[in-house]
Amino acid sequence: MSDNPRLTAAADVRDLSSCEVCGASIEPDPPDGFTRYAREVAGYLDHFAEAHPDHPILDAPEGFL
Repeated sequence: MSDNPRLTAAADVRDLSSCEVCGASIEPDPPDGFTRYAREVAGYLDHFAEAHPDHPILDAPEGFL
């Protein structure tokens, strides 16, 4: 295990390309000046808001992502 927090954080990044609930493929939001990861998070949360509106990730996304 690495003591470097940057490497640890990179290893802990969740795969946001598919929904863990229904398996749907999730595309990041279109380029808008934000980083790719920020656009992936936005696309992931948009999917949950539309497809799984009662999922707890919408109440506290920082605890999941």
